[in-house]
Amino acid sequence: MRIGEGIDHKRMEVFPLFSSQDSGFEYLTLSQALEQNRILITEVNKEGRVPELMVVNKDTIPVLLIDGEEITGAKQNRVLNTSILVPGMAELIIPVSCTEQGRWSYSGSSFSDSGIMMDCSIRAKKMASVGESMRHQESRASDQREIWDEISHRSMRADVSSPTGAMKDIFEARAPAMKEYLDAFPIRQGQQGIIISLDKRPAGMEFLSRPDAYTRIHEKLIRSYVMEALSEEKTPARPPRKPESPQDLLKRIAVCKTESFAAVGLGTDIRLEGGDIIGSALLHEESVIHMACFTGHTGRSPPDHERMAGYRTRRRSYTSRREEPVLY
Repeated sequence: MRIGEGIDHKRMEVFPLFSSQDSGFEYLTLSQALEQNRILITEVNKEGRVPELMVVNKDTIPVLLIDGEEITGAKQNRVLNTSILVPGMAELIIPVSCTEQGRWSYSGSSFSDSGIMMDCSIRAKKMASVGESMRHQESRASDQREIWDEISHRSMRADVSSPTGAMKDIFEARAPAMKEYLDAFPIRQGQQGIIISLDKRPAGMEFLSRPDAYTRIHEKLIRSYVMEALSEEKTPARPPRKPESPQDLLKRIAVCKTESFAAVGLGTDIRLEGGDIIGSALLHEESVIHMACFTGHTGRSPPDHERMAGYRTRRRSYTSRREEPVLY
């Protein structure tokens, strides 16, 4: 990988990533496939199951679904629990997490792309819990309660009231504040990834094998880190005396402990851990199709009293509605 020149704006610094790797293997992104009606995502059956969805690829070209991407519709909004290459002309059951606790009723028969990537710090926690499930339960289930607590905490910090506890409502409420950051961090020609620092500390990195695919998720990724920057803007962390360079972050990622698992769909699912780093990579045909890593600096967990306050608020809101119970 080659690291481009960074751009600073307020609490964030963004470094573009480029690669000499042959981008060879062809695939469509989620947004492309949905726009071109080549893929259909629905509940697994009429009743639905919170942690699973059905995806049908109606074309011969594989489709890449990226860990943390949100889809909206059907009985409640969800995010992908892992990155998945859906084979051409195939049906798959895919693992997901709920990002809208207060709704369990149809808003349509299928899902669409929300245009949102889950907040980077919540995504890191989800990645950690999914990794534990892979090791000990042979599943890709997340800690759903933790995700709801984190979304509730974000909502409280942003002073956003969502009738269904939807993560999407928080992003939409903060859209005007996010625009300034999006304008500050334009995509570069040939870019395939990013390393992002918050308060001079590397927070995470993301890489895709194809520049055209990365172009389609660049703004999603930027917004996921901007949400973290905005959530702590009143109490930013003190910058370290000696900031870690993006090159040093890549060196630390390179020596992480790795475990390999059969992927959902095509390829091999690699899980990485080392020090404060948590990560995953999807490999196929000897290429890294997608890779994401986060550090322990991606955010502070809410204090216990704030977690419980958010939980009580959610329960009052949810139980006041006459809807089907959330099923695990």
